[in-house]
Amino acid sequence: MAPNKSASPALPPEASLIRQLRERPAALSRKMSLSNAMKRLAEIAPDGYGFSDGTWRNIEAGRKIAEDWELVLIGLVLYATPEQVAATGRATAAELLRKEIDARAKTELAASKVSLDDIPAGTKQKLLRQLAEIDNVPGATEKDRQELREVLFGQIDALMDMHAATLRLRAR
Repeated sequence: MAPNKSASPALPPEASLIRQLRERPAALSRKMSLSNAMKRLAEIAPDGYGFSDGTWRNIEAGRKIAEDWELVLIGLVLYATPEQVAATGRATAAELLRKEIDARAKTELAASKVSLDDIPAGTKQKLLRQLAEIDNVPGATEKDRQELREVLFGQIDALMDMHAATLRLRAR
């Protein structure tokens, strides 16, 4: 049987991730248009480090392999996690994204009106208690403890996603 010439080659993993994140088929979030993505890129990119919508299109279509710094900026725009980027085989870009997220979080928290003092003591205490319980699970290995921490933080992350969805619904 002759090969199907109309079939397009598979996208590079990072292009698939970018497309998936930008089109995010979730009930409570909308697809991010390329125009909105480029506006966000202009807001977050350090001066002189942005790129054109044509470059974005070429990366997302798999016609251009993103440089690590480009993938980091796209990851910031689309709220990609370092783990998602690493899963595409781009370990260096994933590590750079992790460092950039940490730096931006530190800066944003320092500049925001929210401080650790704003988090109720009871909430802090519950988190500390849960972490202590994880550290003291009888017979657990360090790997087991790490998995339990990941579950805990995954649940916190899911709760934050639900809160964000609630805010979007209220904004409509």
